[in-house]
Amino acid sequence: MPRRRLRMVAVLTLASLALHQGVALAQPAPPPARPGQLPQGRPGQQAPAGAAAPPPAAAPAPAVTPQRIEVNDPALAPVPPAARTLASWNEARAIIEQRSVDLVVAVQEVARAEGSARRALAQALPNLDASGELSRLLAPGGADAPTRAAASITLRQPILAPRAWYGIGTADLAVEVAKLSLEDRRRFTLVAVADAVVSIVTTERLSEVNRVGLRSALELLELTRRRERLGTGTKLDVVRAEQDVALARATLVSGDESLRRAREALGAALGLKGEVGVPQEFSLNGIATELGSQCTQTRTDQRADVRAARAELELAERGLTDAKLAFAPYAEVSSTLGAETYFGGTAVGGVGGVGGVGDAGDATRSGWSWSIRAVLTVPIWDGGARYGDLRINRAAVEQQRARLGAVERSAELESTQAVRSVEVAEQARAVAEQSRDLARETARLTQVAYEAGTVTSFDLVESSRRQRQAEIDLAVREFEVVKAKISALLASASCK
Repeated sequence: MPRRRLRMVAVLTLASLALHQGVALAQPAPPPARPGQLPQGRPGQQAPAGAAAPPPAAAPAPAVTPQRIEVNDPALAPVPPAARTLASWNEARAIIEQRSVDLVVAVQEVARAEGSARRALAQALPNLDASGELSRLLAPGGADAPTRAAASITLRQPILAPRAWYGIGTADLAVEVAKLSLEDRRRFTLVAVADAVVSIVTTERLSEVNRVGLRSALELLELTRRRERLGTGTKLDVVRAEQDVALARATLVSGDESLRRAREALGAALGLKGEVGVPQEFSLNGIATELGSQCTQTRTDQRADVRAARAELELAERGLTDAKLAFAPYAEVSSTLGAETYFGGTAVGGVGGVGGVGDAGDATRSGWSWSIRAVLTVPIWDGGARYGDLRINRAAVEQQRARLGAVERSAELESTQAVRSVEVAEQARAVAEQSRDLARETARLTQVAYEAGTVTSFDLVESSRRQRQAEIDLAVREFEVVKAKISALLASASCK
């Protein structure tokens, strides 16, 4: 066999082992020939005439010890851990209740609705007021004018207030709407936090896969450079390997940024500043189990947002009725008990001629009074404001009726798609796993073909790139299955 071809075969054999195992093999020197030993001919070739018979074959040489190609690159260092790490899902749930902005706002909306309900009730209850007065007449009278001190207490009670009485029920319904909105907001917050946790676990896994891919690309580049130095490779092979390293590096940078953004999204969902991470042993299946124990499965039409939309429609209808009640009369009864005292002056007789005590020249005179009054108010004309309120509330009813239909259709569609997404995610995972296996086999066959010289370095680099992409796709699909199961669980759940 020609000397150059023997050298080519030896180098290609080394390259194939290094590519398959990620190592470079050191070729040991051949063992020295024994004295009198003749070189072995080709298979089927006869020994020259007169030559002595060859001795028995020597024992095989010891196995070659592989040596890993050392590559050093700052990008191979993992992403630093987050400043704060969640220990479990229960800790996340506790932080949600305390720090989630959306949840805090929804809780305060309930408090506001309860305050409005108490104010509506006060419109139908008795009203008790007390007042005091101190006055002095400056002119006419001068120095002889007395100083007057008076105090009174007044009790008012509506006896005909249909609008105020009806408003009590409307305010109570508004409280119920706020509570349903809080329940729905809690469900949305749990979905957002669960998605953020799954996204962090996914991006961390992708970050690991990207670093493995970059390391493989760097090892291939180093091996290609060694082949070029040995004279069995070309500059084009090196450039292709460098392009593969650049692509792997760009994928790694993008994946690390996605991990940081996922951590920041979890912190924002929890109402915390900065990045929040999860430990490697965090159980995603445990999230679904704990959510199943904390939330109750219901029918789609009994979901919190659907019930809230129905209550809001009823609230709009009550607003229309309230506008009609503005035409009704209003009546109330009030009673006032008062007392007054005059200091100084020269007035003669009692105070106001009612209950007066004292004579002319007395320094102090006082008196008291008690009155009761009934007032009936009948609205006649207010410039058309009540008719404007009627039109406003009729439009609000139609708007809310349209919103209710949209919410019901959206809830039904979301529930159906969430259930179907689990099956779709599992099918996608199976396809991704099959694609990964095919990519591995393609990479192996490409390597064999490259050793045989039937393909170029471009095919070798491309098959390696597709294998890395298939690994990334499979990792994404595996976590999408968990995410789909959590979404399907919360699509028609009631979380209180």
